[in-house]
Amino acid sequence: MSPSTPSPVRPGEPLAVTGLGLVTPAGIGVADSWAGVLSGVSAAATDPVLDGVPIDISCRVPGFDALELLGRKHARRLDRFVQLAVVAAREAVSDAGLDPSTWDGARVGVVVGCGMGGAATWEAQMRRLVEQGPDRVSAMLIPMLVPNMVAGQIAMEFGAHGPNLVTATACASGATAIGVARDLLRSGACDVVLTGGTEAGITPLSIAGFSQMGALSTRVDDPATASRPFDVDRDGFVAAEAAGILVLEHRADADARRARTHALVAGYGASADAFHATAPDPDGTGAELAMRAALDDAGVAPDEVDHVNAHGTSTPLNDAAEARTLRRVLGDAFSVTSTKGSPVTRWAPPARSRRPSRS
Repeated sequence: MSPSTPSPVRPGEPLAVTGLGLVTPAGIGVADSWAGVLSGVSAAATDPVLDGVPIDISCRVPGFDALELLGRKHARRLDRFVQLAVVAAREAVSDAGLDPSTWDGARVGVVVGCGMGGAATWEAQMRRLVEQGPDRVSAMLIPMLVPNMVAGQIAMEFGAHGPNLVTATACASGATAIGVARDLLRSGACDVVLTGGTEAGITPLSIAGFSQMGALSTRVDDPATASRPFDVDRDGFVAAEAAGILVLEHRADADARRARTHALVAGYGASADAFHATAPDPDGTGAELAMRAALDDAGVAPDEVDHVNAHGTSTPLNDAAEARTLRRVLGDAFSVTSTKGSPVTRWAPPARSRRPSRS
């Protein structure tokens, strides 16, 4: 489509996920990531970068060589959170069967979630400032640091001239990005949106901060069992890095070009606890508002839900509040997993007989 003939507004339309790209501690690429999850081997391990920090374990992407994957000149100008996202975006666009050289870039948007931005660049350049003086600070500090550059770099990579946004809603940043992408498509502003999330904030300063908050697991002597969402012995999460990018487009457009549709984005809800800077509302009020809004948007009844991928932080306060809210909204006839616990632990409420789920 040309910029002068925008897509019609399509409120309530499910959107098709036609492309997937992953760079995770379980592996580089969708296939390797999934195989890593199924292996049952935890990615958590002692991290040399965190030497001297009380909590020195993390989940790193194994064997990620940005110089090889992106080229030396390009990679050196990008912070790791952008490097991960660009590699994931390349896989997603390829998986979708789209050719950026032939699409109308004005109709292609980018919305990526990122909470921290270039934390590693910030710390490295701060040390340089202190040790060598301001004249030794890199001219690339700001372009590598600010979170919005991940969307900018993806846009430059693929010639995407449409809306270009980064959402920063802490742990919900990636989910918020998908919701915003959905709105851009439904409004008729875009035909295709590259969306998802990325984070690479495993640095001594950020981990020290999380540690001081009491948010991290202290199982440094047994990293493989450290992150255990909904477990009675949970004591915090393990910091990780990853990027996940989706290609989202109108279902009719995907069908017209005979694209494979991995999933549909049927509903979205957003809310705020408005309760505390770091602790969740113990009653789960905000989470319940978002869940009910998403169900309503999708036209799905609570008893039609088979599976929930939970926030599941493995912290005492969040998991308790989230479990109570899930039961209150959805009942108990569904399974629950948490990416943060994969592949260490899974939790599900007792099963009961029920009618077959809607596909």
